[in-house]
Amino acid sequence: MNLARQINSRLDELLEIESEIKRMNSEITDKEILTNINTGDKISKTEVIKSVSDMKSQIVEDLNKLTNGGKNCRDIFTNDYYVNDLTQDKEIVQKQTADTLNKSKPKDIESN
Repeated sequence: MNLARQINSRLDELLEIESEIKRMNSEITDKEILTNINTGDKISKTEVIKSVSDMKSQIVEDLNKLTNGGKNCRDIFTNDYYVNDLTQDKEIVQKQTADTLNKSKPKDIESN
């Protein structure tokens, strides 16, 4: 896997964790007791959030290792295409194709 894909993968994980924290904050009250699906232990919402925060810290640490503190990722994402967004890729290609076709059409068309 190339560096850009590794970085995108870790960033996607980070976004997924952030969205899960927001969902949990909106759906679960602070007084509810949750069950750890791995161990079956009862835990509180604050313990879950602390655990997730540790996961976020690990992802940030991994990103820093991958990018050497941001030094290894110069110009990786400067192209028009984003690795994980195929719909955006299609839109860009369609726009480029339309622009190319429009440039090749003659400006004045005479009718017979």
